[in-house]
Amino acid sequence: MSGKKTNYLRALGASAFVAAAAGCVADKSAPQPSEPQSPQYAENQIANLPLGIIGEVETVYLPDFKTPFEARIDTGATTSSIDASDIKNFERDGKKWVSFKVKSRTSDEQMTFELPVVRTVEIKRHEADPVYRYSVMLKMRMGHITLDREFTLADRSEFEYPVLIGRNVLSGLAAVDTSRKNTL
Repeated sequence: MSGKKTNYLRALGASAFVAAAAGCVADKSAPQPSEPQSPQYAENQIANLPLGIIGEVETVYLPDFKTPFEARIDTGATTSSIDASDIKNFERDGKKWVSFKVKSRTSDEQMTFELPVVRTVEIKRHEADPVYRYSVMLKMRMGHITLDREFTLADRSEFEYPVLIGRNVLSGLAAVDTSRKNTL
């Protein structure tokens, strides 16, 4: 069997292959699977990402903190999250604001922030009532790139990592290889 035909059958999947082998006629109006993309195409796409390939855990830096924060990279999370305490909402100039504290787990440095609320996010939980979190824009540095990105404020004290980096930071910046750590 030719290489092209083998790739085509792989793209069709096992059930389509069984149907084709049994002598069934394919519906020509149905969308046909595309050829798999070449490894060179994937390498070119990764080369265009500013951070390249990163691991499942990376360090991030927040302004005014001397030590970095360990962050779990989670491509399943839409929005990034940070461990925050003493979260209090208030109004300033007719708009919703929030004050909160962030504490480094490694150096005990602590900062208090007062920022406008971007939105209130509903967090759906498996077999539990949803919780609501404030979301703010935070400046952070990852590798050589400084970004302003949305973070939800959460008590992450029970989690191993104080920061969770989601797709709102990763999209267009990095590919993730879960077999790696601290590549930046």
